Amino acid sequence: MKIGILLENPIQVGGGFNQAINAIVQLQRIIGKQHEVVAFTTIKANLQHIKRLGVPAEYLPAVGKLSRIALAVLRRLIRKEIGKAWMAHKIENALLKAGMDLGYFVTHSSTPNYFRKLNYVTTVLDLCHRDDLEFPEVSADGRFEEREWHFSTCLPRAVAVLVASHQLLKRIVVRYGVDEERMIAMPFEPSPFLSEAHSIDRTAVLAKYGLRDGYYFYPAQFWPHKNHIRILEAIPSLKQKTAVNSDIRVVFSGGNSGNLAWIKQQAQRLGVSDNVTFLGFVPVDHMRALYEGALAVVMSTYFGPTNLPPLEAWAVGRPLIYSAHLNEQIGDAALFADADDAEEWADAMLRIRDPAVAVDLIEKGRKQLKAIDTERLEAETLFVHRLEQFAQRRKCWE
Repeated sequence: MKIGILLENPIQVGGGFNQAINAIVQLQRIIGKQHEVVAFTTIKANLQHIKRLGVPAEYLPAVGKLSRIALAVLRRLIRKEIGKAWMAHKIENALLKAGMDLGYFVTHSSTPNYFRKLNYVTTVLDLCHRDDLEFPEVSADGRFEEREWHFSTCLPRAVAVLVASHQLLKRIVVRYGVDEERMIAMPFEPSPFLSEAHSIDRTAVLAKYGLRDGYYFYPAQFWPHKNHIRILEAIPSLKQKTAVNSDIRVVFSGGNSGNLAWIKQQAQRLGVSDNVTFLGFVPVDHMRALYEGALAVVMSTYFGPTNLPPLEAWAVGRPLIYSAHLNEQIGDAALFADADDAEEWADAMLRIRDPAVAVDLIEKGRKQLKAIDTERLEAETLFVHRLEQFAQRRKCWE
């Protein structure tokens, strides 16, 4: 059997890209000896990242060779259903021509909604348009309706649906009526690029950004739901609670998804601009060093129920402060603060400066990571079984 993995997002999307890369490496590892696994990407720059991890990869120029005028027209159409359907048709035909028996979409993708022949596995990372529908990135300009249509169309037709947690699995069953036996709760894992083999020395990285050890680190794109504002609001209170000469430094890394200017404006309004460093999007080989230099990792996001930075903090051995409503993934391996309450964040940021508290959380993080690893191994067994089941059924037709 030949399985074609589809990667349609650029590296700039951050955690979503890293989790997609994890899924690609995972499939090659768990079933690559029994079946042929090939990664396809519609973004040529992704090839270097996939190939450096030892997975066969091919560029899929879905649009083919078009004139400049035709390409401009297509880009406008892509925003409409006719354009999306056309693109999906081209991708499906390319996969069938390459002899693929099964497609595997490792991120949220509307492409399989339009497939007419090829079976597929799909991925659901969250249902935040339902859980936190106030945020414009999942509700404005028809995004809520688009997500609803996508999930109700794509999920029932999938050979298997991989989700990030059992909590999310249950929500999908209730909200979209998907058969539970076709779903697999596959826990996240830290980015493969976080290993020392793929990382640059900490001293060099911190020097590049003008940083010293001991900052609060929040790696996240600048979406409204990432709730950077709560960390900014916590800084004045934290400064009052610490010694006068304490160096309070918050480091934000991540690309701008439309909210960066607002956050910088709020930092000025609150008088904390001098305490905040905005790194922007950083190369993957800098991330381990940025984690290692942190006093603690902070993540005040509203969206979940799972996220990558907690796992990466534990993998590198840094203590974590996390949004309290997302505690299912975390166990007791973090200090928790209400995502709505800046004072709670200030208290947690103060408490984690105690070395004894930090050491305790680091050890609990290691244990939680091991528990998640065990859960993932069980999920991988289920995934292999489902794929082998499909492989037997695929023999029934040409």
